[in-house]
Amino acid sequence: MCSLEVCPQRRFHVKLTEIFNEILKSTRILTVIILINLIGTLAGFYYYYDQLSLSPVYLWPFIPDCPLYTMLAVVVLVTFLLKKKSVDLLSFITSIGLAKYGTWTVLVVLGFSPFYFSINSSMYSVLACAHVLMALEFILPLYIIKEIKKSYVIAAFAWFFLNDFFDYYVGTHPPLPPWGVSSVAFMTFAMTPIFIIIVSLTHKFLNDANLNVYAFAGVAKLGQRRRA
Repeated sequence: MCSLEVCPQRRFHVKLTEIFNEILKSTRILTVIILINLIGTLAGFYYYYDQLSLSPVYLWPFIPDCPLYTMLAVVVLVTFLLKKKSVDLLSFITSIGLAKYGTWTVLVVLGFSPFYFSINSSMYSVLACAHVLMALEFILPLYIIKEIKKSYVIAAFAWFFLNDFFDYYVGTHPPLPPWGVSSVAFMTFAMTPIFIIIVSLTHKFLNDANLNVYAFAGVAKLGQRRRA
């Protein structure tokens, strides 16, 4: 592995981790992120209000996809803020959900823009932009996960495929143009393994490079000694 002095890519990764480390250490910044996620969660549940009110309670966990994961992001970040530790399985599921459903929403809204923009172009434009940020937020829980066990990967596959099944075989998916349901269903099922792999590999990269929040102190000290 190249040293910090001779490897620009390595220096970039460490600098990026410094930024995320500062975010995770800053009560003020974390509080702002938590509040933004809370607002997004409330707005998301409001969006799904009619669908939730018309559905039996046992289907509720499978209906509000995006607000569910912004709500879990709040739980993960509040836990880290108060206890300085991560519930790794919950953080892993949250990271996948943020990445998958943030990306899903952007692709669906833009892919069927004539349908959605004919309903409310301003609302769906804001919605698409907000979900870009949601998708990018997936990286934050990864910095506080110590380990992704095989059992976590199995649990993630089981949960997300179950959610996909309920969405497209039971009908808990959000409003979609009737002509696009089958293609969106195919995309959604395909996104589950893709994003589990992406999140797992991203975490592996962070661990292998000693760039998660737990290893960062050691990396920073190494860089200081070498510069000295």
